[in-house]
Amino acid sequence: MADGYNLKLPLKVDSVDGPYILTKKYNENVKQNVKMIILTEKGEKISNYDFGCGLKAFLFEMFEDELVDEIDEEIRSQLIAYAPYIVVKNIEVTSNLDMHSLSVLLEYLIPQTNATEKDIFEVTS
Repeated sequence: MADGYNLKLPLKVDSVDGPYILTKKYNENVKQNVKMIILTEKGEKISNYDFGCGLKAFLFEMFEDELVDEIDEEIRSQLIAYAPYIVVKNIEVTSNLDMHSLSVLLEYLIPQTNATEKDIFEVTS
Protein backbone atom coordinates (compact mmCIF):
# COMPACT_ATOMS: atom_id res chain seq x y z
CA MET A 1 0.00 0.00 0.00
CA ALA A 2 1.33 3.41 -0.90
CA ASP A 3 2.18 5.78 1.91
CA GLY A 4 0.53 9.18 2.07
CA TYR A 5 -2.95 10.43 1.46
CA ASN A 6 -5.64 8.73 -0.59
CA LEU A 7 -8.99 9.98 -1.82
CA LYS A 8 -11.70 9.19 0.70
CA LEU A 9 -14.65 7.38 -0.83
CA PRO A 10 -17.35 8.33 -1.59
CA LEU A 11 -15.88 11.50 -3.08
CA LYS A 12 -16.91 14.73 -1.38
CA VAL A 13 -15.75 18.32 -1.80
CA ASP A 14 -13.84 19.72 1.16
CA SER A 15 -12.53 23.22 1.79
CA VAL A 16 -9.60 21.97 3.91
CA ASP A 17 -8.20 19.22 1.68
CA GLY A 18 -8.99 20.91 -1.61
CA PRO A 19 -11.28 19.37 -4.19
CA TYR A 20 -11.79 16.12 -2.26
CA ILE A 21 -11.60 14.84 1.30
CA LEU A 22 -8.50 12.70 1.89
CA THR A 23 -7.80 9.79 4.20
CA LYS A 24 -4.89 10.83 6.39
CA LYS A 25 -4.32 7.90 8.70
CA TYR A 26 -2.78 4.55 7.84
CA ASN A 27 -5.59 2.51 9.43
CA GLU A 28 -8.19 4.59 7.59
CA ASN A 29 -6.42 3.86 4.28
CA VAL A 30 -6.26 0.16 5.08
CA LYS A 31 -9.98 -0.01 5.98
CA GLN A 32 -10.94 1.74 2.75
CA ASN A 33 -8.73 -0.57 0.66
CA VAL A 34 -10.16 -3.69 2.33
CA LYS A 35 -13.69 -2.42 1.72
CA MET A 36 -12.94 -1.90 -1.98
CA ILE A 37 -11.52 -5.43 -2.30
CA ILE A 38 -14.51 -7.04 -0.57
CA LEU A 39 -17.24 -5.08 -2.36
CA THR A 40 -15.79 -4.95 -5.88
CA GLU A 41 -17.17 -7.39 -8.44
CA LYS A 42 -14.90 -9.35 -10.79
CA GLY A 43 -14.31 -7.36 -13.96
CA GLU A 44 -15.49 -4.10 -12.38
CA LYS A 45 -11.98 -2.66 -12.18
CA ILE A 46 -11.11 -2.17 -15.83
CA SER A 47 -7.34 -2.21 -15.28
CA ASN A 48 -7.49 -5.53 -13.39
CA TYR A 49 -10.33 -7.93 -14.15
CA ASP A 50 -9.26 -10.34 -11.38
CA PHE A 51 -9.55 -7.70 -8.64
CA GLY A 52 -12.40 -8.04 -6.15
CA CYS A 53 -14.27 -10.82 -4.37
CA GLY A 54 -17.29 -10.86 -6.67
CA LEU A 55 -19.64 -11.68 -3.83
CA LYS A 56 -22.84 -10.88 -5.75
CA ALA A 57 -22.25 -14.04 -7.78
CA PHE A 58 -22.94 -16.03 -4.59
CA LEU A 59 -26.27 -14.39 -3.71
CA PHE A 60 -28.58 -16.90 -5.37
CA GLU A 61 -26.58 -20.04 -4.58
CA MET A 62 -27.74 -22.61 -2.05
CA PHE A 63 -26.27 -21.40 1.24
CA GLU A 64 -24.44 -24.48 2.47
CA ASP A 65 -21.11 -25.14 4.19
CA GLU A 66 -19.37 -25.61 0.83
CA LEU A 67 -20.52 -22.18 -0.33
CA VAL A 68 -19.35 -20.56 2.91
CA ASP A 69 -15.96 -22.22 2.43
CA GLU A 70 -15.79 -20.98 -1.17
CA ILE A 71 -16.63 -17.40 -0.14
CA ASP A 72 -14.10 -17.57 2.70
CA GLU A 73 -11.41 -18.82 0.31
CA GLU A 74 -12.19 -16.09 -2.25
CA ILE A 75 -11.99 -13.34 0.38
CA ARG A 76 -8.72 -14.69 1.81
CA SER A 77 -7.08 -15.06 -1.62
CA GLN A 78 -8.09 -11.52 -2.65
CA LEU A 79 -6.80 -10.05 0.61
CA ILE A 80 -3.51 -11.94 0.30
CA ALA A 81 -3.10 -10.66 -3.26
CA TYR A 82 -4.20 -7.05 -2.79
CA ALA A 83 -3.84 -6.34 0.94
CA PRO A 84 -0.71 -8.23 2.07
CA TYR A 85 -0.27 -5.62 4.82
CA ILE A 86 -3.07 -7.19 6.92
CA VAL A 87 -3.49 -10.52 8.70
CA VAL A 88 -6.98 -12.04 8.56
CA LYS A 89 -8.08 -13.29 11.97
CA ASN A 90 -11.68 -14.30 11.30
CA ILE A 91 -14.30 -14.37 8.55
CA GLU A 92 -17.97 -15.11 9.21
CA VAL A 93 -20.43 -15.29 6.33
CA THR A 94 -24.17 -15.28 6.89
CA SER A 95 -27.07 -15.20 4.47
CA ASN A 96 -30.52 -13.66 4.58
CA LEU A 97 -32.45 -15.75 2.06
CA ASP A 98 -35.54 -13.52 2.24
CA MET A 99 -33.56 -10.44 1.33
CA HIS A 100 -31.15 -12.20 -1.07
CA SER A 101 -28.20 -10.75 0.82
CA LEU A 102 -24.90 -11.85 2.31
CA SER A 103 -23.24 -10.42 5.35
CA VAL A 104 -19.49 -10.76 5.83
CA LEU A 105 -17.91 -10.09 9.21
CA LEU A 106 -14.18 -9.61 8.74
CA GLU A 107 -11.73 -9.28 11.60
CA TYR A 108 -8.13 -8.50 10.75
CA LEU A 109 -4.88 -7.23 12.25
CA ILE A 110 -2.89 -4.33 10.83
CA PRO A 111 0.64 -5.28 11.97
CA GLN A 112 2.19 -1.88 11.17
CA THR A 113 -0.02 -0.19 13.79
CA ASN A 114 -0.86 -3.31 15.85
CA ALA A 115 -4.56 -2.48 15.48
CA THR A 116 -7.32 -5.02 15.12
CA GLU A 117 -10.25 -3.97 12.94
CA LYS A 118 -13.68 -5.56 12.64
CA ASP A 119 -15.89 -4.64 9.70
CA ILE A 120 -19.23 -5.89 8.44
CA PHE A 121 -19.94 -5.83 4.71
CA GLU A 122 -23.46 -6.25 3.33
CA VAL A 123 -23.92 -7.51 -0.22
CA THR A 124 -27.35 -7.31 -1.83
CA SER A 125 -28.75 -7.90 -5.29
